[in-house]
Amino acid sequence: VQVRGFSLAEMGVYATFPYIAMMFIGNGMAWVADSMIQRGASITRVRKLSQSLAFGGAALFLLLLTQTTSPALTVLCITLGLGSLACFASGMGTNHLDIGPKYAGVLIGLTNTAATIPGILAPTITGFIVKFTGDWNMVFYIATAILLVGMVVWNLFASGKRLFD
Repeated sequence: VQVRGFSLAEMGVYATFPYIAMMFIGNGMAWVADSMIQRGASITRVRKLSQSLAFGGAALFLLLLTQTTSPALTVLCITLGLGSLACFASGMGTNHLDIGPKYAGVLIGLTNTAATIPGILAPTITGFIVKFTGDWNMVFYIATAILLVGMVVWNLFASGKRLFD
């Protein structure tokens, strides 16, 4: 807030923008994914595309964020970066139902548990990085690298075929 010159009231308004973007982008991607499947695209292809847009879009806008000092572009990068993550719902978020519909609840529980661990550690690690480097760019570079590695791993190993009956 202070680094980019926003007042607390302005930031309160701007903080809603990513969630509005997520609503539109997520629903738009769901429509595209459904249309692709109806037109004969494989479920695996659709899930990989959706997740790639989620991770790739977030990575792109994080990198752009490190290059801007404009308050308006900062808000735009954060909005579109987080907004693109909504494509996750048509990617990994739905994939549990593809690979094991009977066990989807257990699969979601396991993956959400695994995903929570970095969320627990991230604030402390981020604090150390910002304190050590004096700015946020290294945090954004690390997050970008994690997103890109995740995108590569997802594209190498993800499947939309049923694995569990």
